[in-house]
Order: sequence, then structure tokens, then C-alpha cells
Amino acid sequence: MDERSIRVELAGRAYPLTIHQAEEENVRRAVDEINESITRLKENYPLTDKQDMLAMAAMEVAVRAMNTNAPKQEADASAALTGIEKLLAEITP
Repeated sequence: MDERSIRVELAGRAYPLTIHQAEEENVRRAVDEINESITRLKENYPLTDKQDMLAMAAMEVAVRAMNTNAPKQEADASAALTGIEKLLAEITP
């Protein structure tokens, strides 16, 4: 497998990771998104504890990801239902 070791920084702390090469871009984008969320939280809320900031940033990023995936999941479900309806129409006299 194409594994590689990288170093990322979250909330000012370095973390060594061993990841598949194909995952590197997504890992780095996720790190950037989390760090941007932390910066926004620092600017807008009186959070001083890094753990609180990380927890809130993680929630922000997860909710954003779920909201982005929801329309795709709905479209997939709709397509599946349409396929089922076609199959039922074919076998129903």
C-alpha cells in the first residue's frame, strides 16, 4: 500500500500521522477546515480552553459535512425508489 508519514498541526499542536497517499489531500483539507473553525470561534466567542475550541470546531465541521451530504443521500434514495417503482410496475398486472 502507498502509506506515508505526514505531520499536521491542529490548534497549535503537531500530530504525526501515517496515512494512505490517496487520503493526504482530504486529511490536509480537514486540518485546514478545523483550524479555520478554531480561528472563527476564537474571534467570536470567549472560549479560552483549547479542548472546548477543538470540540466546537469538530462539531461545526461534522455538521457542515452532514449538511453537504444530505442532498446527495436524498437523491440516491429517490433514485433507488424510482428503480423499485419501475420494477414493481413491470411485475404488477
